[in-house]
Amino acid sequence: MKECCRSYMEAEFGGDQDVIAEIYAEYAKSVKEKAAEAAGALADAQWDALDKVAHTVKGNALAAGDGETAEAAIALRNAAKLQDAALAGGCLAKLGELAAGL
Repeated sequence: MKECCRSYMEAEFGGDQDVIAEIYAEYAKSVKEKAAEAAGALADAQWDALDKVAHTVKGNALAAGDGETAEAAIALRNAAKLQDAALAGGCLAKLGELAAGL
């Protein structure tokens, strides 16, 4: 578990380790699924879908206290809004690295 998430969730949930572990597991699963979904949207140049997926990841990351992943998702949203495939690809690669580390 990322230390930033642990610290954030301990403050939010009063240190209940079972709750924290369950929420983190769901968060990690969601980010991994959404990263794969984003890759599909980028491959099909579905910019609105890519933006929506990145928006969801950003919200989930902020709710888990994971600022680094939220920043990557924000960058991906910006790339989707610009419809810049090269930029989006780089952002998606970063998001994929972060997802793999969860």
